[in-house]
Amino acid sequence: MMRNIFVIIVLCSLAMLVPGKTFSQNTKNHHDQSPVLRSGIKVTARSFADSIVLRWAPMRPWAWHKLNNLGYKIERIDVTEKDNPHREWLTTAPLKPFTLEKFKASFNSANSNAAIAAQCLYGKNFDTNLRPGQAGIEDKAAVTDARYGYALMVADFDAGVGVALALRFADKKVKKGATYIYRIVPAAPSTQGTIDTGAILITHIPAVDTARPKITEALASDGLSELHWDRSGSAAWSGFYVERSEDTKTFKALNTLPYITSRPDSFLVNEDSSKAKMFSLLESQHIYVDSLPQNYKNYSYRIRGIDAFAELSEYSNTVTVSGKDLTPPVAVNILNPQFISGQKMKVLWNKPVVEKDCKGYYVTRANNINGPYRTINRQLLPPSSTEYTDDTAFAHGSTYYIVIAVDTANNISSSSPALGLVPDNTPPAVPAGLKGRIDKSGLVYLSWNANKEEDLKGYKVYYANAPDHVFTQITTEPDSLNSFVDSITLRTLTKNIWYRIVAVDHNNNHSAFSEAIKLKKPDIVPPTAPLAKNVIVSETKVEMDWVQSSSDDAVGYIIYRRSGKNETTMIGRYRHTVGQESFHFADTSARPNIDYTYAAETIDEDSLHSPASVPVQVKINKMPERPAITTLKAVYDNRTKTVQLSWQYNATGDYFFIIYRSTGTDPLQRFQSVNKEEIKFSDHKVSAGTTYWYAIQVIYKDEKGNTRLSEPFSITI
Repeated sequence: MMRNIFVIIVLCSLAMLVPGKTFSQNTKNHHDQSPVLRSGIKVTARSFADSIVLRWAPMRPWAWHKLNNLGYKIERIDVTEKDNPHREWLTTAPLKPFTLEKFKASFNSANSNAAIAAQCLYGKNFDTNLRPGQAGIEDKAAVTDARYGYALMVADFDAGVGVALALRFADKKVKKGATYIYRIVPAAPSTQGTIDTGAILITHIPAVDTARPKITEALASDGLSELHWDRSGSAAWSGFYVERSEDTKTFKALNTLPYITSRPDSFLVNEDSSKAKMFSLLESQHIYVDSLPQNYKNYSYRIRGIDAFAELSEYSNTVTVSGKDLTPPVAVNILNPQFISGQKMKVLWNKPVVEKDCKGYYVTRANNINGPYRTINRQLLPPSSTEYTDDTAFAHGSTYYIVIAVDTANNISSSSPALGLVPDNTPPAVPAGLKGRIDKSGLVYLSWNANKEEDLKGYKVYYANAPDHVFTQITTEPDSLNSFVDSITLRTLTKNIWYRIVAVDHNNNHSAFSEAIKLKKPDIVPPTAPLAKNVIVSETKVEMDWVQSSSDDAVGYIIYRRSGKNETTMIGRYRHTVGQESFHFADTSARPNIDYTYAAETIDEDSLHSPASVPVQVKINKMPERPAITTLKAVYDNRTKTVQLSWQYNATGDYFFIIYRSTGTDPLQRFQSVNKEEIKFSDHKVSAGTTYWYAIQVIYKDEKGNTRLSEPFSITI
């Protein structure tokens, strides 16, 4: 955030030029290679009646710190006569910031701008609370940026402070109508980085600056006012003074230091989209919020800007606002309504705080907690009231009450709802005439005869997958219709579903269950697939047992076989045998060295096929066996601490080597694979005092066979 502050200050302070009179530039030697560090000096100027005032600042914090030590030199070039320019240095000695002693001698102790400037130059409390390590380096950079930013800010606000910071110079030896180029240069070369010269051209024609801020909007709320004014056209102002008046004549400043607002960081907008509207306003408007001493009283505001030359603008337009009471009264605590008799209900409440501006209460009523609520007292009840009797409470069902407190500004606050019940213990009649059907999409259509009770609230629907199961409620709350549409899945193993209905009145009395109806589901659920087990592969055939489907409507099975990438073909059909766990299958047509995949399907009595079973992949292996390698040798290399293996094998074909290794009396285990182009291998994972056994085998990829394992070769390290 500190970096954002000083960047904003630089832009506000130094990007300002007098329209039509001046321009600024940074001169560079374009033949030089760009160093790692480079900065310019930004310059602006203004003509006054007796002088031309220059304001400048380095464009980088590090350059400002450098130039505070090196100082600045100012050269003026009179170009009034273009063919005969005149050059002269206006500074006989480098311009440098005041010493701390000179600050104390030159400024009153009450001058906060001078105090800030001195603190930026010589203060030490900037460097307190720095974090250790890399974070401390970042903190120190932020401190440097802060010193730079605050120094440029107060140089805008106070002309004397600008001079004391060596960022302002008044040239009083000027001629009216003459045109000058001013060059601001470092008084000595920088030992680190390059600082380019700043330059500006200006004609000495004193201009009358008529620009002034304009308040575009003034808003008022409860005890607060909010002023908006455009950022556009305000680039010449570094800050603002806001004044307020209670009589439109005598204005009082609300800030002693200029008020500054910056544009929001776009990163913050992306981070918190809820603030986007506020950030959008800040992008184009300055905003100032003030606390109003009193509501319902007019207050007038005006503002004026201050620029980089510490010059104040004319006053803005004057706007007037008046705050109003938007604070609602404290809500009442509503108690449980008390039933009296018939349809009479007493509503009770208390109010912990009765404000001076409390005007009274309204009592509202509804037969549903979510409303709508209607006011039942025509006359506003006085602030001292704590009860109200409702003579027309709902005879059947619930009555909900909300008490609303109102103040003299018509602000309102509502209590929480409270439930009142007229006693009713009589349940509705049992619903009759329940019927229904299920279509092939799984929609269940139910209907029944409507109950005739006046206080009927609705019906609850229940279902179960068997008549002796506990019925589960489908509806979340009573439904007023005497029909219901349910959606069920038909891909289940159960063939039927049962439904029952219950009637409910407004006092939550439930009828008994209706008679249950049984509805048959359309059969669209395929049977479960069989499962292969006990797979046996011999040299002449493939055999396996198939566990039969658990579906009670299974009638048969189809066995499929696929060889390699060929198409799948049916290879056998079997009947489903009730009570039998599995059936046996044998394929005597399988040939050696071919990859086969077997799968099976179940067929049910509705001719629905199950998904394919888990596939079974088999192969009758008849691999020719080749002679073992006899050239394997192992030598220990004491220099590299490795066992060096070597062998010879020159056969043709697509193959690779597998090296086996064991220690002591352990059996040989696969250790490493080696490409056919390599006939050596180094074993780095060996330890002194251990006996190692090695063997090797050739594995062919084209199914032409493998060699036998070579004789083990031992070596003791």
